[in-house]
Amino acid sequence: MVAVPLFLLQEPVPRLTPEQYREDLVAFRGFLATDKSYATASRAQAEQRLTVLERALDTVGLPWFEIELTRLVALADNGHTNAQAAARSARFNRIPLRLTPLGGGFFVLRAHGAYADLLGARLVAIDGRPVADLRRMVHTLTGGAEGWRDRFAPYALESPQQLRLLSGTGEANSGTYRFALANGRTVDRRIVADPADATRPRNGTARWMYPDVALPNEGDGWRSLLTADRAPWALQDITTPFRWRDAPELQALVIELRQNTNAQGHPIAAFLTEVEGELQRRQPRNVVLDMRINGGGDLNTTRDFMKKLPSLVPGRVFVLTSPYTFSAAISSVGYLEQSAPERVTIVGEGVGDRLEFWAEGAPVTLSGSGMVIGRAKERHDYLNGCKTYTDCHGSVVRNPISVKSLAPGIAAPWTIEAYRAGRDPGMEAVAAALR
Repeated sequence: MVAVPLFLLQEPVPRLTPEQYREDLVAFRGFLATDKSYATASRAQAEQRLTVLERALDTVGLPWFEIELTRLVALADNGHTNAQAAARSARFNRIPLRLTPLGGGFFVLRAHGAYADLLGARLVAIDGRPVADLRRMVHTLTGGAEGWRDRFAPYALESPQQLRLLSGTGEANSGTYRFALANGRTVDRRIVADPADATRPRNGTARWMYPDVALPNEGDGWRSLLTADRAPWALQDITTPFRWRDAPELQALVIELRQNTNAQGHPIAAFLTEVEGELQRRQPRNVVLDMRINGGGDLNTTRDFMKKLPSLVPGRVFVLTSPYTFSAAISSVGYLEQSAPERVTIVGEGVGDRLEFWAEGAPVTLSGSGMVIGRAKERHDYLNGCKTYTDCHGSVVRNPISVKSLAPGIAAPWTIEAYRAGRDPGMEAVAAALR
């Protein structure tokens, strides 16, 4: 059981009214009672810690209240069961740097003003605490697979306030960040955080890989490591959710899906019909499907297309994946792999969840704190096709997925070296496999 740290008692921080705290706890208990993803021991631990928090509401402020509830949600260890990190980031301070996980490290891909010299630098430590220790600490805020947790780690790493709440050390408003530069030199920078800002852009870490679009309310002075003119095709045209291109050097058509649901002005069914027509008209030997930055949506929208895709080309089918491949995007990769396992090659990094996970539930909003908590009520089993369960999502009961693995057959992570040079490791790996 985790007690409230002594340093937080009576700390002058924002607070909710007693009525607001009670309303949030009632809503949270409703979430805890209906989310199905917790293991028995984890649920018991969450309930015990919730009792500790409840008894301390007269002495702790809103920041600790939110951080502790976030950790109780993460005990479910399920990717869909999480308190939204992006929403939380607007309620906490944040340094003027944006980090993204690449190749096992956290790198500065976007920076403001005087910190532009740190673009491309790798985070080494904060206030003397090594990044490996920091990573374990901030992973307690997110449940799910390691790569999925890394996606959201920067929201806390960029916030001295969150780090102080998690560690009990350091200053709430600033920190000494140590970085390794591309030339091998190590530098320490004392960085003061910007205060909480409800209008701050809440984009996730994948957004910082796209260099070509300024964000609303971001303000002037921000710079990206990669300029738009050097970005590979996969990182261009961020506003278009579905794209394809001819790749004669690979005897292939390349398809990129950035989500599994309709976008305004971009119906996914019409796009898939267009792609199928192009495949029939152009008759490429191979096809490459890029699902690396696809957070999901509705697995039913692409299921039939994925099942049919291998039959539309005589050669090889490559699918690019990463930890940003999540939810319905994983389902899509599963249907594709299952349809022709001898011809489908997964390239890149592991997807953002395990072969068994929980999803399908309306989120819970805590009105006082503003927390939004993802809730999961139905099982997805892509290892055994839900044959041994009675609590699976209806769509995957009617159209089961049963695959041995969705791990890449060809490893091709997006490293900082490749990113800085404007190269696409996934496409390079496909080209090498076809030579």
